[in-house]
Amino acid sequence: MNKKSLVFIASILFIISGFILNSFLIQSSNSYKTAKEELADALSYKNRFLDGEEWVPLEGEENAKGFNYKDQKIDVNLFFGSSSVQKERQDLLIKNIQESEKSIQFQTLLILGLIFLYSLILAGLQFRYKPPSLLLIGLISLSIVCLHAGLFTPMLEIAAIERDLNLGDIPIEKEVFGIQVDLTVHKKFEGDIYFYYQSKSIAQLIQLLFQQGNLLVAFSILIFSVVFPFIKTVLMILFVFRPQIAQQKWFKNFVLNLSKWSMADVFVVAIFLGFLAFKNLQVGIGTHSNVSIGLYFFFSYCMLSILSSMLAKMPTEELQV
Repeated sequence: MNKKSLVFIASILFIISGFILNSFLIQSSNSYKTAKEELADALSYKNRFLDGEEWVPLEGEENAKGFNYKDQKIDVNLFFGSSSVQKERQDLLIKNIQESEKSIQFQTLLILGLIFLYSLILAGLQFRYKPPSLLLIGLISLSIVCLHAGLFTPMLEIAAIERDLNLGDIPIEKEVFGIQVDLTVHKKFEGDIYFYYQSKSIAQLIQLLFQQGNLLVAFSILIFSVVFPFIKTVLMILFVFRPQIAQQKWFKNFVLNLSKWSMADVFVVAIFLGFLAFKNLQVGIGTHSNVSIGLYFFFSYCMLSILSSMLAKMPTEELQV
């Protein structure tokens, strides 16, 4: 077994293990996304405003004194707060979200541990055998694992939430059978009310755009964030097996300059700009946005891809040393 074979075996095992751990991370991310969507649906403004449990008057001394009849005039004060049923439902959904968050953190730590172990193995092989193309093979392997996680885990989470919405005093005046009824409603929606929630990975975003008929945008993201990285990775692997291919004109024109046409880095910057823009919206409702784990993996892929391209541009003799 030659020196290069050791690196290939270690890299293949790393990629397989990375894909397995990524699958668990993707599953945990989907569970978190589902739990957040269930919470957003249960606490949506439509459901909360139309929920009968929300409009059950609070029992207590205030309501006991809230009814007054004098001189054919009725004064009624009703106080409404969030029901115990609604609070229990919210607490249960939040608990599910917290469990999913812990699972995502654990899976991420496992992937980082695998990357650290793989780096140690490559460092040991370099120290003992000095195999050719070790650094390039390592970068390609890391980029494959990061790209897989970056495409299928959520990149950004955005929501519009109002907390403890207080409607204040709502006066209602009506004459019924010659009796003046003055009804004052006091209502406070305790907890969160969701007006909007969205969380998507690149793969889910592409699928959604196709479903909505936004073909131009969907194809653009598909080509620049999926197809181009895939082609580039395949050809970089080909370059590792046949370094002399770098001397061919088609390879130089297509592979080494492919990054100029790839919008992967532009896409990541656009996500950041969208995050910052949404964070500073002033629409009278609390807006919240969080960068998700997928963005970090995809950003890592971009950096690793750029580094591998730089190595591929080096003279073949230097790369083989």
